[in-house]
Amino acid sequence: MKRIILLIAVLGLIVSCKNETKPEKTSTTKEKETTKVESGNLSTDKEQFLATTIAYFKNCKANSTNRNDCRNSITKMISEFYAINDFKNKDGDYVIYDSIQPIIKKSDTWVKLGNASDQEALNKAQEAANNGNATIAIDVSQSYGQVAMIIPGKLTNSGSWKLKVPNTAALVNYSADKSFMNKSLSYAFKSTENIVLFYKK
Repeated sequence: MKRIILLIAVLGLIVSCKNETKPEKTSTTKEKETTKVESGNLSTDKEQFLATTIAYFKNCKANSTNRNDCRNSITKMISEFYAINDFKNKDGDYVIYDSIQPIIKKSDTWVKLGNASDQEALNKAQEAANNGNATIAIDVSQSYGQVAMIIPGKLTNSGSWKLKVPNTAALVNYSADKSFMNKSLSYAFKSTENIVLFYKK
């Protein structure tokens, strides 16, 4: 009789364990899941940094009295976004953006990916940016040509270029109000002509 009672008790315990619902996820667990960033997406911190930098640049240009005012904002943005020191002078100050091309051409750590007309170069540029490498596109037709920073994101179709192009951000020196973030490379440049892509190893 005792064995039967014991058997019934054990069976009852097994059934009750099976019917137990799974414990609810804690708020900490849920929060971690919702804040998880997929590879290739721009983080909230980076978005905020770019938005603040663009706003500062527009204000700087609106109140500038000299054509060289704010011209180191571009090198500062690239450097701080990707945590690099390539565009600082010996005194630790950011150089004006005209210096970007000469610095890159002399550097062993910057690699030319190719022209913007090359789909493979565009693919590699977006991949490099998504992997956290500093990546830029430069209009090499002149020393002060427009510079756009490739930022984490996805390739998007460009009707005008007939190519898939990377995600970019740029401070537009000749017209600060046109500065932008999260726009395609074809938004930054009208055509692929003279646009060359580089990334830092």
